[in-house]
Amino acid sequence: MQIKDTSYEPIAERYNSFSDKGPLRILEMRTILDLAGDIQGKSVLDLACGTGYFGLQFKKLGASEIVGVDISEKMIEIAKEESQKQGADIKFHVRNISEMESFGKFDIIVAGWLFCNAESIEELDAMFRVAADNLKPSGKLVAYTIEPDYRLDKRNNYRPYEVDILSETPWKGGFRYEAEFITDPPSPLIFYSWGREYYESAMNKAGFKRFEWRKPMLIESDIKRYPAGFWDVHQKNCWETGFICEF
Repeated sequence: MQIKDTSYEPIAERYNSFSDKGPLRILEMRTILDLAGDIQGKSVLDLACGTGYFGLQFKKLGASEIVGVDISEKMIEIAKEESQKQGADIKFHVRNISEMESFGKFDIIVAGWLFCNAESIEELDAMFRVAADNLKPSGKLVAYTIEPDYRLDKRNNYRPYEVDILSETPWKGGFRYEAEFITDPPSPLIFYSWGREYYESAMNKAGFKRFEWRKPMLIESDIKRYPAGFWDVHQKNCWETGFICEF
């Protein structure tokens, strides 16, 4: 059955309780931090901030200013509550990122799971353009998104990592995926995958001169923490990747 509602509004509470504890989260954070480098005293714009997880981690590591932006009012509501609980001074805004105004110039822009929400090449271009408009000339755009080379294999789905990928459909030169976070009840989502050539074209159009793809940083302690073979699917047909862009 085709999923009609792609909004995070209905699943925000379940997503918040599931995502921060999922087995992939530590890999995401490790990879993003490695790409970002020194955070102490830096200003950070967190695009597609969701419930504010990445921003809170950056605040703990000494970021001087953090602004979080997400299209979901419910996600932002939870993010504000979480930051207040932890005494973190983080500003949040509800915006469609592909159309938003500039909030200033930042040292680091984090875009965790932003670009996989682009429903077209034009929207992908717009997201990169907005990121570039909010970045200092010396700044870094650090992102995490769907691995362009990932292809759905029903025998090797992502269920061990709490994501059930249901379908893969060609879509405007890329792929459209229907999936569910494995929560109770399941939380439906739709995401999009675009080829490296589309990403790199969007980066170039936005003015970025240097970019680098980075595989998730799976280390020995991660492997030892789980049963033998747990990471096999992730290593053979990884669905996520990081990258960095600079002017």
